[in-house]
Amino acid sequence: MAASCLIMAASAACTNSGDKYVINGQVEGLEDGTVVALIPMSHDNDSALAEATVQDGKFKLTGVASEPICARVSVKDTYGGPFVVLENKEYALSGKVERGGEVPAGAVYNWDVKVTGSPLTDKLAEFDARHDSLDILYKAFHERVDGSIQKMHSLKGKELEAFKLTDEYKAIVDGEKEFFDTVEKTITGMINENKETFWGPLLAIKYLSYFDKSQRKLFNSFSEDVQKSYYGKKMRAELWPAEAAADKVDKFVLKGEDGKEYTFAQLAEGKKYVLLDFWASWCGPCRKEIPNVKAQYQLYKDKGFEVVSISIDKDEAAWKKAVAEEKLEWPNFLSREVADMFKVSAVPTVYLLDATGKIIADGDETRGEGLATTLAGLFK
Repeated sequence: MAASCLIMAASAACTNSGDKYVINGQVEGLEDGTVVALIPMSHDNDSALAEATVQDGKFKLTGVASEPICARVSVKDTYGGPFVVLENKEYALSGKVERGGEVPAGAVYNWDVKVTGSPLTDKLAEFDARHDSLDILYKAFHERVDGSIQKMHSLKGKELEAFKLTDEYKAIVDGEKEFFDTVEKTITGMINENKETFWGPLLAIKYLSYFDKSQRKLFNSFSEDVQKSYYGKKMRAELWPAEAAADKVDKFVLKGEDGKEYTFAQLAEGKKYVLLDFWASWCGPCRKEIPNVKAQYQLYKDKGFEVVSISIDKDEAAWKKAVAEEKLEWPNFLSREVADMFKVSAVPTVYLLDATGKIIADGDETRGEGLATTLAGLFK
């Protein structure tokens, strides 16, 4: 037996015994001491499944995959890196890594690497190739119409209205519709082809940046086993947030700038309804919505309406600056943890709760005219 292991040293069957995954990384460009993390791919802010420290360009990430999970290999607390689908095999990851630019949420690294040893990861690469083909179509579309779009943006008033009656403008509209129809057909096609396997909800989460109620029909078309898979459960939690958050309201605690801790019960005391507004200082749509929330707050604050804003900012100073700039009158907190409890994958995300903590409205019913209509019905 010992001789067999020596002879088959390169085989995952011997070195790994099929009871765990091992990702052996060998890369250029990362300094010794750099921490590499394995982060689950999802719309949630999930914790790392494994971490490893780079030494002499090498690192090793290990763990047990009870079911397939797509995860990104990345420098800890940064963006960028290859996706792998975890299965209990031995992987090899090799290539170069370079520090790229910055985004509001942190640094970006460019990984030019190859991953071998995982059939599921190879399958994911096939799906990604189909998805990436959309980038080629997008580029071709813009090469055709960018000149017309620039021309349109230079026009105003009657000249703009006249342009919208031309074949040139029609080509922009038709081309855009054709592109987005192709995007929808390609993505939904891949998902529908895999409704009987874990790939269905995995691909939905990977290629759709957010879900709304229209995707409930898609979820219900998955088999029961698929709905109960890792990504099936994550997809359900996003599609039915009230269900997912039903037991969370009594558990969360928010710490104020004064150092005091506040429960939902304390924030809702004496109120009829509480708007939980998850936002960030860097989120343009969030800040654009604030005047609307202020208007509704003035109408109903003396009738039992409260607003609680919870920021997901990483930069506390930026959050405080935004709160001051917007002159927010209601309670404000900074808490990624509470946002995670409520499955906040994008901001703005807004829930309207009654005083008991039951979610009674979300989505379009809590933003813009929808919020005004919802509150008018409740307070009539």
